[in-house]
Amino acid sequence: MTYKKKAAVLSVLVIVLALIYIMTFVFDPENRSSAAFAWLDPSLLVMADGVEISNRESRIVLRRKNDVWLVADRTGEFPAKQDRVADLFALLTRKDNYPVRASSSEGIERLGLKEESASRITVRGGAGLPLLDLLIGGTNALGTEVYLRRAGWNQIYSAEDSYSFFTESNARSWYNLRLFSEGNLDLNGSRRQVAPASVDSIQQAEISFPAESYILRRSGRGWIIPGKESIALDAVRIEAMLRLLLEAEADNFGVNAPETVEASITLQFGNGSTRTLQAGPLTEQNNRYATVSGSHFFYILSERTFNNFFRESSFFFD
Repeated sequence: MTYKKKAAVLSVLVIVLALIYIMTFVFDPENRSSAAFAWLDPSLLVMADGVEISNRESRIVLRRKNDVWLVADRTGEFPAKQDRVADLFALLTRKDNYPVRASSSEGIERLGLKEESASRITVRGGAGLPLLDLLIGGTNALGTEVYLRRAGWNQIYSAEDSYSFFTESNARSWYNLRLFSEGNLDLNGSRRQVAPASVDSIQQAEISFPAESYILRRSGRGWIIPGKESIALDAVRIEAMLRLLLEAEADNFGVNAPETVEASITLQFGNGSTRTLQAGPLTEQNNRYATVSGSHFFYILSERTFNNFFRESSFFFD
């Protein structure tokens, strides 16, 4: 037999053996079964008051107080993005078809589902009892599906990998860092009613910082600076800045309020309510500590974010 013929035969043999292995795994009677179910019964959501999300490097703890979800760490409890928590529960309570891929100890280890090495999502309720303890393992060769199993169960399932979005995220991705969030909390953790966060509802913005202090006041369809009414202002630029302010996020939560207040913006809304952002001097880390009225949390602002809000009045001249 010539070299080329031997090589061709060996190539075919390798392909056949690979196909046999794949077909054995995919079409094994154990792996052909599937079931349609939800990992978490939707009726249990009312009981859920805690979530723990962990991987080999980090652990995120969410707690629900007065129907508001918080991110808890060693420094305290901070408001979470309620929509992000809702997305997690939507994934866990969604009824889907999950094919069984294996149920052996060898499969558990090979697919990254040993309890000490797998990522994990645990939902707790009542007295801390687990409503769901879900292990998330490795992905398939294409990285499109992930392997899953309940803690204590042997059956291994696969599903489209929407789980890594939650298990591979850091704590900051769960924080609600909106400065003017309608979900601000009082000291007891309950929702507080705040002024509507829309540019159209803002009637006045009082801006003060070392370079200048001035007021932007709505007048008819435009804006004026009291005392400088003869100067035409660019309404588009003003409202773009106010929209940026209402939608702005801090870089992180701080542990202290600013020792001194160097700059402030007070927004007055159409219903008579006001909200004030106060910021301290620039720190060695090139950021600023800040507070917002209506919230007992402290924030850290980057200098870039700060400069977007505190501009000299001439910036708004038409």
